[in-house]
Amino acid sequence: MSTNSKILDSFRFIISKPLTTLLLISLFFAGWWFGLPPKIEPSRQTENTACESTQIWTCSMHPQIRQPDSGLCPICSMALIPLVNNNKATGLRELTVSAEATALLDIRVSPVVKAPAHMQVSMFGKIDYDERKTVTTSARMAGRLDRLFADFTGVTVSKGDAIAEIYSPQLIVDQYTLIHAKKDWLNAKSKAERTDKLLMLEIAREKMRLLNLSEEQITTIEGQKEPNNHITLLAPQSGVIVSLNVKEGEYVKTGDSLFSIADMSSVWLRMEAFESDLQWLRYAQDVSFTVEAIPGRVFHGPIAFIDPQLDPMRRITKVRVNVMNKGNFLKPGMFANALVQSNIALNGTVLSVKLAGKWISPMHPEIVKDGPGSCDICGMPLVPAEQLGFIAPSSPTENPLLIPISAVLRTGSRAIVYVRIPDKSEPTFVGREINLGSRAGEFFIVNNGLSEGELVVTNGAYKLDSELQIKAKPSMMNPNAGLIEYSSLDTPSQISGQWPTILRLYGKLVHAMENGDSEATTTELKNIHIALRSINFDRLKTKELALWNEFSMRLDNTLNEASTMPANRSTLGLINKQFEQIRRYTGLSATAIAPISSYGKWIIPLASTKDQYLALAKFLAADQQEAAIKALPKLMEEAKKLPTHPDSDQLIKTITHLNMQKDLSGVRKAFKPVSGTMITLIRKHGLDQLGALFVVHCPMADDGKGADWFTGTSGVKNPYFGAMMLGCGEVTDTLSSK
Repeated sequence: MSTNSKILDSFRFIISKPLTTLLLISLFFAGWWFGLPPKIEPSRQTENTACESTQIWTCSMHPQIRQPDSGLCPICSMALIPLVNNNKATGLRELTVSAEATALLDIRVSPVVKAPAHMQVSMFGKIDYDERKTVTTSARMAGRLDRLFADFTGVTVSKGDAIAEIYSPQLIVDQYTLIHAKKDWLNAKSKAERTDKLLMLEIAREKMRLLNLSEEQITTIEGQKEPNNHITLLAPQSGVIVSLNVKEGEYVKTGDSLFSIADMSSVWLRMEAFESDLQWLRYAQDVSFTVEAIPGRVFHGPIAFIDPQLDPMRRITKVRVNVMNKGNFLKPGMFANALVQSNIALNGTVLSVKLAGKWISPMHPEIVKDGPGSCDICGMPLVPAEQLGFIAPSSPTENPLLIPISAVLRTGSRAIVYVRIPDKSEPTFVGREINLGSRAGEFFIVNNGLSEGELVVTNGAYKLDSELQIKAKPSMMNPNAGLIEYSSLDTPSQISGQWPTILRLYGKLVHAMENGDSEATTTELKNIHIALRSINFDRLKTKELALWNEFSMRLDNTLNEASTMPANRSTLGLINKQFEQIRRYTGLSATAIAPISSYGKWIIPLASTKDQYLALAKFLAADQQEAAIKALPKLMEEAKKLPTHPDSDQLIKTITHLNMQKDLSGVRKAFKPVSGTMITLIRKHGLDQLGALFVVHCPMADDGKGADWFTGTSGVKNPYFGAMMLGCGEVTDTLSSK
């Protein structure tokens, strides 16, 4: 029997036995279930393999470690963890946290507010005599003090009280002279003689006045027949004897100091202010204080003096307050606890309803008037309160930005905050370096880096920063973590065409700082700020945008910090360092373009060349072939007038090729390199000097490669297509810093 016949017979046997058939089928599936491996779908296997190949592992303690496979950290031997990358982040410090994680981390936010910086400065001081109202009585003649009426310090005297009696031979002679001069005047017989004797009498009287005798004493002496052996010395003012330099019976010489008398109607409060508190103190600012000897009573006085010199060891300076002492309650030597309340506006002025609009004495701050005039004490002209730094609370725009101190992570000179990004499906935060001002109580003043209404993290900022450190992203401790030095893939291509404007202004800033020109430095810093914030970056890719956001933020903060520093090489070094960081990580040039020094050398011929270029562009946009061909020699003629330079040589080379074209199509094709060279030439040698010029980009020109040109108006009239696509293009840059 053949083999096929045997198989057919076996199959017929199985079919004829249903039970046997069922048993065999069951055994077959059981063997498949227990003996064969499950088959993996090809698509899922490919997906898992791809995920494994792109997964990066890092160390939570050493985020600089990055490996393609799991394992142990080569530094600390801790198990590596997977690194999660968010490729859609528009900032290098951006972090997305789930709502559940946000709640577990207890992340809280607070809005940035614009309000006066309220600060209370506490100081400790001591009451002292008013030096302006302390006078010293000195001996106007030599003699012997035979009697002292004020014979101890601290005794109170009134003006005109007798304080001592002095015996002086010189004074006896002067009395004789006065007595006889009076007699001679009375006994004069003729008018002429009477006039002469009166002159002698006045001389004798003036001499007695110079010896500090009162008019009443002089009159008494004139009426006597004999001089007095002793003359009584009178108190020149009311007050307290604060020093007694002589004793009864002591001989004194002319000029010797006898007494010092202090008027107690006003006193001084001498205080010491810490260096950090000086920014909150102003001349004429009100100070309230209390003394333990008079509980429950609050005294007031204006700040009259802030010592311009700081104690180099203790880092304090002296502050003095003038206090009116009605009732003589305040005694020199009393300790006082003082308090100054300041509401500081954006520009450092003090908000004051009481002093705003008033006129104040520059020497006596207690003299305040509603209008101009003179000081009642010293006669000096009053000055407006605004000149002394006081303004009235008015527009909220004059107030500084404030954030809670708990929102700031500080390390050295850097300050980091985390800001919640609105309109995100999940809580998303971004780290931001800011420029801080002074601390005002529980708040910091923000000079740069935040806007009113933004939400900053006030609780949990350290946790977010730790997460960035784990992911090897820029953080508080390592601002350059995860950054790779410049490669062509990372260059913000849209920015590179606008960057020369910054470099031109940077060159002007370098020139101003090297010459120590503070006014020009302030102007150029402001111009760079404006130009930096005016850069258009809407076409940047995600990675480019993240890189630009990071370094433009750093440069903006550096410029803001430099605006508060002196115009010298140290400040310039700080700015240069930031430009070098930009070059290192973005590839943008850090070389300042020198400011234009010769107007006639470049600007005049460049302006003529620019005019011919604009005329040619106008003919091309209007499809006027004949006019465009005729304009080519004129463009070459003006270009040859430019100074000899590699840049002008390159322009002539491109225009030469342009002149070889015979039709509209050829001219348009050769117009692209001419435009690029002209734009570069203007940026280097004519920026801000040729009027308003706008760079326009057409993505369809040059067979879809794109091309630029510049125009004198912001409107778009495409020279590469003419009427076919006249409006194709968009303004991407300006050849002006304004």
